Amino acid sequence: MRRSRFVPCVVLAACLTGCGAVDEGPRDEGPAPTGITWTGPVYVENWMAEPQQRPDLVNLTDDTTLDRLRWRGWGSPRATATGFVVEFGCLPACGDDGPLSYPVRVVLSGLVKQQYAAYYGHASVTAVRLPAPDWAEDVSDVALHVPRA
Repeated sequence: MRRSRFVPCVVLAACLTGCGAVDEGPRDEGPAPTGITWTGPVYVENWMAEPQQRPDLVNLTDDTTLDRLRWRGWGSPRATATGFVVEFGCLPACGDDGPLSYPVRVVLSGLVKQQYAAYYGHASVTAVRLPAPDWAEDVSDVALHVPRA
């Protein structure tokens, strides 16, 4: 009977010690897989929630129109543009010079990547030459519409 108790003890001891194998710790099996790069169209939505890609003209708010935009870094987390804010509030009596405008720098940020497209969620507009005209609307911090995923 002694022999029958001894065999299970030996088997149990072998299992608990890993059958005598030395633990080498974690092994390096090559580089970790990288994330799949997201690709797809990138949009900014105007104040009426109409998506636009690299727009040269966009109605940022109901009172602020950005015109003659030249983009750099479109599709990156931070796209920048130069252009003009145009004030159409004077129409139809703007005079011979037409609507008022001034040069600006635009920064789009807060890129929200969705399944099939990405959208900028934030805009900042600053006058190239400070101060901005006194008639200019404050658009230094504008939350943009991003559709639900």
